[in-house]
Amino acid sequence: MSRHDGEFSIENWLLYRLWSVSQEAGFMLEQFYSKEFGLDGEGWRSIAALATYAPISAKQLAAILDLNAVQMTRALTKLQTLGLVSRRTDQRDKRRIVLRLTTRGTDVFQQIIPKALAVESELMSGFSTAEREQLAWFLKRMEKNVAVLVGEASSLE
Repeated sequence: MSRHDGEFSIENWLLYRLWSVSQEAGFMLEQFYSKEFGLDGEGWRSIAALATYAPISAKQLAAILDLNAVQMTRALTKLQTLGLVSRRTDQRDKRRIVLRLTTRGTDVFQQIIPKALAVESELMSGFSTAEREQLAWFLKRMEKNVAVLVGEASSLE
């Protein structure tokens, strides 16, 4: 199928390409953690975020992961069932429930990290150090642009 210059083509659309790379890399990693630990993508991302931000509330975690309340509840229930996450009452604010990784959750996280880094390394193979730094810089700029766009969109509502 030929395409005229200037016409839209999904295979050349930046957002599709970023999504596609992310999806395929995620599927490679998911083959490991789903088989080894019974996790899905939401579970893995929840564990990774908890390893970074805990103690944190479910509402805050959902915002970080861009999940709705139902998705977050489902993910946390599964993680609790697997013994990876604990929910405890905040000692300073008894109305607030905080989430943390359990010892097992931390162990599972530590076992997944080398695989996650290996997938990332494979994706970046052939890139020089300067190219890696430049890509990181470009992505940071895109994240800032998205934050501005999201802010503008929410101010219009």
